[in-house]
Amino acid sequence: MSARSARQATTGLPLPTEVDRLVRVPFDFEDYLALPEWHRAEYVDGMAIVSPSPVAAHQRISHRVVDVIQAGCPGLFVLAAVGVWTGERRSRIPDAYATERSFEGSWSDQTPVLVVEILSPSTRREDTLRKSTEYADAGIGQYWIVDRDHRTLTVLGNTGHGWDTLLDLDDSTPRGSVAVGDHGVVAIDLATLLAT
Repeated sequence: MSARSARQATTGLPLPTEVDRLVRVPFDFEDYLALPEWHRAEYVDGMAIVSPSPVAAHQRISHRVVDVIQAGCPGLFVLAAVGVWTGERRSRIPDAYATERSFEGSWSDQTPVLVVEILSPSTRREDTLRKSTEYADAGIGQYWIVDRDHRTLTVLGNTGHGWDTLLDLDDSTPRGSVAVGDHGVVAIDLATLLAT
């Protein structure tokens, strides 16, 4: 039995490939809580949402984002691909996020100061439409959206009634900075962030 087959047998969830779209599977919440820590399934309203594993370029960008945020906000605890609860029975796994305090395990019990999603073909709609609302409703302070295909980075600030754009970078305006509350200022060079 391959490692992939073993993981599917252990969790009962389908394992999409890099080219697949998100897979939504009706799933009991208690069974979701009992999944092994290494699973990549989010949970929203009775559905486990299984996403493909990020490709190498996606992961490199994620690590650079973590480094840039940590450099600008050294007092924050910044991680890649760790789970966050966005509601009573809603969990998401952003590509990166920052909290005020460190924690143990695969899931944070804190409301993040900011979350980052790096768009990919399989997650674009989920990240820009569904997660945007969930993150705002959860009280997350900033939502960073990195679009590899269109070479953009947008930083949104939570107003309590939705999002305001704090920073927009693209190839014509590749450098900028954004204050992350009173935690510090993050300087961003889009070309460096997206370098292959």
